[in-house]
Amino acid sequence: MNLKKKKGNISKEIFYIKDLVRIIQPSDKTRQVWSNEIYEIEKVYKPLKVYSVYEYKLKGLKDKFKEEELLKVDGIPQNKIVKIEKFEISKLIKPLIKDNVAYYEVMWKRFNEPTIEPREALLKDVPKMINQFEKKNKINFYKNKNKRTGEITTRFHII
Repeated sequence: MNLKKKKGNISKEIFYIKDLVRIIQPSDKTRQVWSNEIYEIEKVYKPLKVYSVYEYKLKGLKDKFKEEELLKVDGIPQNKIVKIEKFEISKLIKPLIKDNVAYYEVMWKRFNEPTIEPREALLKDVPKMINQFEKKNKINFYKNKNKRTGEITTRFHII
């Protein structure tokens, strides 16, 4: 009587805890595209069945990934992307003139205190928002020349 010996899984553990990897990105092109972000393997799930494969949990993500969805990053990543924190405007509160310069009082998302921001900077960053606010509230900025002194000042008029 010859008993079959139980063989191991067909899958091998490719990645280990603390390995750095990139995730495959969906692409309509034929070549593979990998994420700019680099993730660390947090947990390795062994296959439960002989025909199953290893799965990997990445730090900061909920999903499990299979071997073919990951690319190992060897050594120190050369093009690691530094995420820049973006600030989003919640709303524009009111226009101001300070030292002959136009400003807006701005309320930011995720912050409780408003800040004073130069109108020129806001026109570069969020021109559509500024133009809509000025149109909706009928705000008109203009330069005014004092007839006696000849001094030019910045002013705004609310219609």
